Amino acid sequence: MELIVGIIVGLFTVIGIAVLVKVNRDRKKANTIAEKTSAPASDCCGAHEVCEFDLIKADENRIEYYDDEELDEYKNINENTYSGNQIDQFRDVLYTLKTDEIRYWLLSIERRKINLPGILVSEARMLMAEG
Repeated sequence: MELIVGIIVGLFTVIGIAVLVKVNRDRKKANTIAEKTSAPASDCCGAHEVCEFDLIKADENRIEYYDDEELDEYKNINENTYSGNQIDQFRDVLYTLKTDEIRYWLLSIERRKINLPGILVSEARMLMAEG
């Protein structure tokens, strides 16, 4: 009887070890697959927002509008000559933007040759810093 119990215990031990080895092997495969699919590009610096901004900045023909087409009438106007109402038009757009959109909007108006009123430059920086 003791021999049968010993064989059964030995058999369960071998089966348990085999199951543990298989589970461990499957975990390693899953981790390897996850690393391959989630790994960033080899040239990625890890600061995705910065890299994305650099790519957009590199393409000088790319202009995005932020529901601010009316600002195109201020093309090539000196930043210090805007009236209070004109500054308010810029401010209305600025304060409707999400924090992460502000830098793209500033790039957009720069490409459209629109000068941001001087007073709003510091406000835009402050809003970006808060975000």
